[in-house]
Amino acid sequence: MLLKLLTYILVFFYIAGPVLCEDASPDVPLNHPVYSLLDRLNARGWIAVPDMRPLTRIQVAQILSAVSNQSMSATERDLTNRYIAELENRAAFTREPRWIWRDSAASVTLEPLVRQQVIARRGDGFVNETASQTHIGGSIRGHFYTLGFYTRHFEAREWSNQPRLRREDVLAHPIEDVQLKDKKADFRESIFQLAWANSWMRIDAGKGSLSWGPGRTGNLLLSNNAPSYGLFRLQASRGRLRYTHIASSLRARPGLIDTTRRWIDNGHVRIFLRQKRLAAHRLEIAFSKVRIGLQEAVVYGDRGFELLYVLPVAVFAGTQNHLGNRDNLVIGADISARIRTGLTLYGAWFFDDMVKFDPDAFANQFAFQVGAFWVDPMGLRDTDVRAEYVRVEPYVYAHNFDINTYEHYDTLLGYPTGPNADRYFAQVTHRFSSSLNVSLTFARERQGENPVNPDGTIVNVGGNAQLGRRLQDAPTRDFMSGDVETYQKIGGRVEFAPVTNWTLQVQYQHHRITTPQNRTTGHEWTATMDVNFY
Repeated sequence: MLLKLLTYILVFFYIAGPVLCEDASPDVPLNHPVYSLLDRLNARGWIAVPDMRPLTRIQVAQILSAVSNQSMSATERDLTNRYIAELENRAAFTREPRWIWRDSAASVTLEPLVRQQVIARRGDGFVNETASQTHIGGSIRGHFYTLGFYTRHFEAREWSNQPRLRREDVLAHPIEDVQLKDKKADFRESIFQLAWANSWMRIDAGKGSLSWGPGRTGNLLLSNNAPSYGLFRLQASRGRLRYTHIASSLRARPGLIDTTRRWIDNGHVRIFLRQKRLAAHRLEIAFSKVRIGLQEAVVYGDRGFELLYVLPVAVFAGTQNHLGNRDNLVIGADISARIRTGLTLYGAWFFDDMVKFDPDAFANQFAFQVGAFWVDPMGLRDTDVRAEYVRVEPYVYAHNFDINTYEHYDTLLGYPTGPNADRYFAQVTHRFSSSLNVSLTFARERQGENPVNPDGTIVNVGGNAQLGRRLQDAPTRDFMSGDVETYQKIGGRVEFAPVTNWTLQVQYQHHRITTPQNRTTGHEWTATMDVNFY
């Protein structure tokens, strides 16, 4: 069966080969700094940048090339030229860590990947700790005729003066499986992509992460805070319309064991996790100053890929009902509008298990996000300001069945605060040059945690996405009920990038944590050196 499927794929690509391959280039990773420049150029009205990210290398290079004749500042022009050179595989500097080979039909680019980070935490809000994280790996990308490909892998270790007894003790984030070794933790990650495209459609498969929506501290439906996951993706665009559909394989929590598959093999016990899947699609409509996004997703478990969810024309709201209302359906909408040159306002709405014609039903759980992005406020060149507020109601992302929790590993696919929480965020960034920028950040987050009774039982107020509503739980919910904890962070960051993709960063954060029992403070210093860590 697998051999037959591969044969069909090869025949398809052979037939489609003569078609103009407009963009089968690999994606630009979500944490690449070019996205902050794209946000600035979009707010000025010079370009239109989709809110379905990541974008491809060719797509970003074309967007940047289209604004080369605009009256940019010297810093913006230097950054634009630097990123165009990088994305087109042209060296902007003489000693970039990169090896390139190409001919008329193929190309290959090899790059090393290195991160060295030191974190120091002090204060009564933390366990006094000094940790060091080392990531070493590399990436390979390129194309072969009409196929584009990308692979990245790293091996990592975190050292600390404190023991690593649980997964939650590891400071690195996000992580997949981790090996805890007293005061050390070892982990790794691989991502990869194979893509094909013609003039209006693109198909790719591999393992990666997505971010859908206008938010930049996270989005309500899909954010870049979970580990990478396997996915098949179809993208199509025509004029003002852009559509994306994905079918993904997720990882269940370690505790969710498939009890029907516990075997003894060669004297060793083999256990298997329960199967977990994600299907999602998003439609974007772009006007001259307004962009509207409509999206829905469903997480389902304990079975293989569901055909009706894999088909890109399915409407999940009706399909989930047809399949017995046993899956975790979420629906979202967002809008981004350029009010005037340099100022963009945006908002997003998210509904979890919506019940029609009954706004007070317990199943109607929602979240919303509003924000503003202001470029060069009050004439301050090379400066931008971002402010966001997010509110997530109780039980959002949770489900009656644990396997359908809206998460991958133990991390939410949506907004990272989780349910029964809200967050204020503000950041000011100034670029002194294309190589040096400084940011000041303020964040205040409230969490309504589930209280624990003296006998150890949990009072479920919807404060934990891992615990859906149980039969014994109250039939009502109240926002910010439970044990309210407040986290306030004030800090700054200095970033120096003398060579493309070679970054030195120093960051400080002051933490204040308020719980019903006490108030504590903490200080966190971080020094980071990155080489191609994207």
